Amino acid sequence: MADITAKMVGDLRKSTGSPMMDCKKALTEANGDIDEAIRILREKGMAKAAKRIGNETKEGRIFCQVSDDSKTVSMLQLTCETEPVTNTEKFIEFGEKVSGLIFNGEIAKIESDEMAEELTEVRSKLGENITIKDHSRLVGDKVAYYVHSNKKVGVVLDLEVEDQSKASADSINELAKNLTLQIASLAPRSISEADLDPEFVKSELELIKSMLKEDPKNKNKPENILEMIVQGRKGKILAEVCLLEQEYVKDKMQVKELIESVAKEAGTKITVKKFVRYQIG
Repeated sequence: MADITAKMVGDLRKSTGSPMMDCKKALTEANGDIDEAIRILREKGMAKAAKRIGNETKEGRIFCQVSDDSKTVSMLQLTCETEPVTNTEKFIEFGEKVSGLIFNGEIAKIESDEMAEELTEVRSKLGENITIKDHSRLVGDKVAYYVHSNKKVGVVLDLEVEDQSKASADSINELAKNLTLQIASLAPRSISEADLDPEFVKSELELIKSMLKEDPKNKNKPENILEMIVQGRKGKILAEVCLLEQEYVKDKMQVKELIESVAKEAGTKITVKKFVRYQIG
């Protein structure tokens, strides 16, 4: 039986990231053979990681990247079980790697067997279920992103700029930045009413109508009057959930008015083509 020294345990822990006691047990089982101990830890770690796959992942971190020309942007939502893990070197390193693949459009690599093995190894080393929950990549005339300081909220945005020679204008850069902040803060569901799920609007209006009928003050009001009240409140719903209809967080104007004013200043038409917002927890 080989003599298992503290240095051997320390070296194995450094190379694998496994707990000290697990390293000592693996070295003992491997009779001091470092390579064999690594194999043992990997096998046991994978088995341990597999047991955690069903565990809920309510914590995590948002990763974003944007190209120098502001035409490509990506966002990754990487989740885990507990808050401390989000700040570990291994978690961030893995997140940055996956984020880079998304940014480069290498989605097939994320779904490969090789990535599945690496993810299993990360789960093993961190002792938690780690999940590539969602990811997005936008390519357009002017893209931008925002990640909140807690790394829990992220937004990517794609603006269509009719005169592309003006896409890098300071006013348009500022607009893109402010729109990502708007989306992060007020969490719109859609750009406008045109792309809002009609079932959502229908259910909201039905709820308002139901509440009106339950109010004793409306007991004797005719159905057509109640319907007019309901339709009158539709605008309020749209102002909450549609980006263009929302009140701009920095000024007393609608977002669509902000975009129009910047477009006039820049001398080109500007359209919000797409946005994606992720929130962890």
